[in-house]
Amino acid sequence: MDNDNKKTKVLIIDDDVNMMEMLSIMLKKYNCDVLMYTEPVSAIEKMKSDKCDILLINYFMSPVNGDRIVKLVREFDKEIYIILMSSHTELNPSIELMKKLDIQAYFEKSSRFDELIMLIQGGINYLEQLEKIKKIALKLDHSLIDFAKVLLNTIGAKDHYTEEHSERVSKFAEKFGEYLGLENKEIETLRTAGLFHDIGKIGITDSILLKEGKLTYEEYEIIKSHPVIGANIFETSSLFKELAPIILSHHERIDGNGYPNKLKGKEIPFLAKVLTLCDCFDAIVSKRPYKEEQTVEFGLDQIKQGINTQFDKELSNKFIKFVKSNRRMIDEILKI
Repeated sequence: MDNDNKKTKVLIIDDDVNMMEMLSIMLKKYNCDVLMYTEPVSAIEKMKSDKCDILLINYFMSPVNGDRIVKLVREFDKEIYIILMSSHTELNPSIELMKKLDIQAYFEKSSRFDELIMLIQGGINYLEQLEKIKKIALKLDHSLIDFAKVLLNTIGAKDHYTEEHSERVSKFAEKFGEYLGLENKEIETLRTAGLFHDIGKIGITDSILLKEGKLTYEEYEIIKSHPVIGANIFETSSLFKELAPIILSHHERIDGNGYPNKLKGKEIPFLAKVLTLCDCFDAIVSKRPYKEEQTVEFGLDQIKQGINTQFDKELSNKFIKFVKSNRRMIDEILKI
């Protein structure tokens, strides 16, 4: 069970202390770090703060049975290898229950301990294969990001505004996310979504994308397809799939008159609402082929006028405060 001298972290939950101590002595001989708990709540808190590899848990315990605990564990840890144990041979868990809770193995306490060792070895092998799969997926996902950057550069080669606008929106979204106190993962998601929010324009013909005059109804309908095209690019990614609904919804409006799905209010993903403010603010103040550059004050006034129709009221008020309190930074971003 030695994997480059890395110890396997095993957590045991059982109301039978003697059983746990016997298991602990045995598992430590096989290069395992063993944590023992008789009280499920403390065990769950430990697993939330310190990731474990394998969970050994008794099926029948008082006052809470093991299957209910497993259900709670699966809410925050989809990867831990779970072995359900029981001394009640006549009350084995059903196959349906095992599948539903994603329990990988079952051990009868009346069986020989070497059978448990085999189950744990199987768990270690499973986790090793899972790591290999994740590394392969990571390479594929980074390839997707590289591919998306190529697409963005392709758009930029013919439409400098879209490329520069995307860089500014990305920076605005990142800084506004920090201002809102979002978690680092959400901020990174916003930053990346901002960079690629208009990636779907790769599917729009140059005659429409670069048109300086007013678009016809038919041309505007084609432009409105770019969030769907962009979302589809990231929909198949395992690591960056969370970008898809944000990109898809960045032209939705609070009043339901946006596109492509006419979502309204709480139906619109929160991060999409954040991105929409950053996107629209930059679009308002920046110079476009068909309009002159506008002042920051004018941009904020337009955001204010769009509250409760285009934009979320609470987020809009926070965005206005964010811009006013970080004016020097805002001016620097607008120079990009």
